[in-house]
Amino acid sequence: MKIIGLYGHSNCGKTQTLNFLREMLRQNGESLSKNAPHQDDEPETFLYHGLIVCVAPGGDNEDVVRANVRYFKSKNCDVAITATRCKGGSVTALHDYEQEMGTEILWFAKSYEYHLSPQTQELCNRETAKFLINLVDTTVE
Repeated sequence: MKIIGLYGHSNCGKTQTLNFLREMLRQNGESLSKNAPHQDDEPETFLYHGLIVCVAPGGDNEDVVRANVRYFKSKNCDVAITATRCKGGSVTALHDYEQEMGTEILWFAKSYEYHLSPQTQELCNRETAKFLINLVDTTVE
């Protein structure tokens, strides 16, 4: 079981990054979710190289992350990926899941660079998504 947490402040690109990740998972896998593809905070599940991978872009507060964790459990996923804030209840909720699963969260910071153009920020989000899919790929090996 692998848990990946993408954390950052409001409007720093967490959701956009995880939506790019979902695009990559669709290209090389299969969405198992009804009414896919999703492009908002709604969680989505993929079959990717024999793994069940859940991606939940929402993570602004504890209630949302706890709902994401319930979703991950319901799908019995091999890889769970969610956004959280930098501190507070959303982080606590993911730590609780980490302890329950007996694993360690792989944490990655997401920040918005205010001096970048929107196009450059999008490229940064896409590169972060590529990094995340490489982490999923290491689970396959």
